[in-house]
Amino acid sequence: MKSPLRREGFTIVELLIVIVVIGILAAITIVAYNGIQQRGRDAQRESDISTIVKALEMYFAENGSFPSSVCSLGAGCKINSGWVTTSDGTWSVLESQLVPKYLSSLPKDPQFSTSTSPAIQGGYNYDFLNYSSASLCNASPSKPFFLLAYRLESGAQKRKIIGDCPGTQPTDYASSEYILVK
Repeated sequence: MKSPLRREGFTIVELLIVIVVIGILAAITIVAYNGIQQRGRDAQRESDISTIVKALEMYFAENGSFPSSVCSLGAGCKINSGWVTTSDGTWSVLESQLVPKYLSSLPKDPQFSTSTSPAIQGGYNYDFLNYSSASLCNASPSKPFFLLAYRLESGAQKRKIIGDCPGTQPTDYASSEYILVK
C-alpha cells in the first residue's frame, strides 16, 4: 500500500504567527532602547548643570558676582538681551568668562542646536540668566542669583532653588531650572 503524500514545511498560518511574534519583540526592543537613550542624555544634562553650577560658584567666590548674561548679539538673541543660550550661539558670552580658568570647556546639551528653541521655550538647549540686577527675592539691594534652564526628555521637569529667596521668584518656565541665590 501506498502511504498518503506528506508535505514537509510550515503552513502560512504558522509563518504569520512567527512573523507577528518577531514584530512584537522588535517593537518592545525599540521602545526600551529609546527610553535608555533618553535617560542617558538626561543624566548627561544633570551632570553638565552640576559642572556649570560649580564653575559659577567659583567665579562668584573670586569676583563677588556671577558672570554676565548679556546677549551681545543684540537682535540675534533668541530669548532676549538678558539671556545667553546654546540655541543661538550666545553661549560663547558665558564661555568667555568661565573657560579656561574655571572649566576646560563649557558643556552644551547633548542635543543642542542653534536652529532649535531655547530650553525655556521647549528646546533641548542650556539657557543662563544672571538675575543680579533684578529686584527679586524682596531684597534691597537685590540678591545676586542666576537661573540655568535645561529640558529633560524622560520624566517631569525639575525645579531646584538653592539659597534664601522668600519673595518674588523668577517665572516657572516649562523647563527644568536650577536657581542659586547668594
